[in-house]
Amino acid sequence: MPQQAKRDIDTEPPAFIGGPTGSAAGDVHRRVEGPVTYLEADSLERPLEMPLADYRKLLPILLIALVLSAAVIIAYNMAVMGDVQKTRDQVAAAIDRDVSLDLPQLQDYAGKTNEAMIASLKAAGYTLHDNTNDEDRNVDGFDIFRIASDMDPEKAAQAYSQGIENLGPVDTARYLKGSWRFLVSRANGAEIRLRYADFDSANPTEAIQAAAAAQGFEDVNISDAAVDTMGNTNLSGTFKKDKVEYAYTISSCDLSQVYEIEGLPENAQFVGIRVTEASAV
Repeated sequence: MPQQAKRDIDTEPPAFIGGPTGSAAGDVHRRVEGPVTYLEADSLERPLEMPLADYRKLLPILLIALVLSAAVIIAYNMAVMGDVQKTRDQVAAAIDRDVSLDLPQLQDYAGKTNEAMIASLKAAGYTLHDNTNDEDRNVDGFDIFRIASDMDPEKAAQAYSQGIENLGPVDTARYLKGSWRFLVSRANGAEIRLRYADFDSANPTEAIQAAAAAQGFEDVNISDAAVDTMGNTNLSGTFKKDKVEYAYTISSCDLSQVYEIEGLPENAQFVGIRVTEASAV
């Protein structure tokens, strides 16, 4: 009897498997090898294929998903295009304002002290923002913005202090139009610079011609203008004042090389005028 009991224990499946073996067990198949019972893996090796009827049920859902995705993408692209066009229209409106540059003639400021130059600028009726920093003071100079006549002085001063290049395209165009920057440095002799955006000239050559006329420089030969390695068009010359000869250089390049403005006119130019003392006559 003890031996018979041992055989029953060895041949019966473990309790955790449960149920009969063979086809009577339904979906669970087992094989017994001595005291060990294994689950059959045949059912797991069958290919997993969705019935055709189920595919047909999914087709409308997939089509709806594709249509919704396309609608979202189209709506997004239209919104982006609308924003771009809106920005361009606002930039165009900022540039089309009826406001004059009213440039100062640097010949009038050559040979003056800093105090005398600032006093002359104020006496001319310009609304100014003093942007001078420690670096300018270290070279005994100053940095001043002229605020356009139709702009709020406080808001403009805040914009210039923040840096025009850090503004959005619309504000950048708004604060460039009708404005200029007047800088003085005395690190290597007196040097006066005037910088501004020209929205009227069609190319650098025209911008230089307009600048020379505004400054009253005589005997200007525009054919002498040359393009440097940086892509700037330059024209140089001299003038005399109080027995002192001064050298000037007018430079121009596309405004897009200096400021990134969405909707900026292709012909917009950036102009810089530099005056230095050449020699005593």
